Amino acid sequence: MSKAKTMTLNLKRVIPAPPAKAYTAWMDPRQACNPWHEGKPSVLQAKVGGLFYVRMGDDNKVPHFGRILTLERGRRVRHTWMSPYTRGLESEVAVTFKKKGDATLMTLRHSGLPNDAFGRSHEEGWGYFLGLMAKRFK
Repeated sequence: MSKAKTMTLNLKRVIPAPPAKAYTAWMDPRQACNPWHEGKPSVLQAKVGGLFYVRMGDDNKVPHFGRILTLERGRRVRHTWMSPYTRGLESEVAVTFKKKGDATLMTLRHSGLPNDAFGRSHEEGWGYFLGLMAKRFK
């Protein structure tokens, strides 16, 4: 059996806030600038080994779930990511927060996605959330 071809997405956005504030906003399901807030219902166990579950998309019907791998307050979040759009593959999302003057360079790397239209659709989705983050602090 051959291994599925996968791809990696890399997105960057400057967030007009210090890294600690950007990190906190990204991890707080009460703030309307991250996937944990967007999905209904949403479960986020914000600890290493914790699980998350959100339903997003049209009418909040598309399940997304995974587990938290790394939490470094103000610096980095890493978690797995599965949904019907990963075609059963357990992909990985790494988000970093680096000081850039008075702002934060937020970088999101999503690896292990299927190399097809479903995998590529994550670029629009993550771009949406990074845009919400930038608006949150303007």
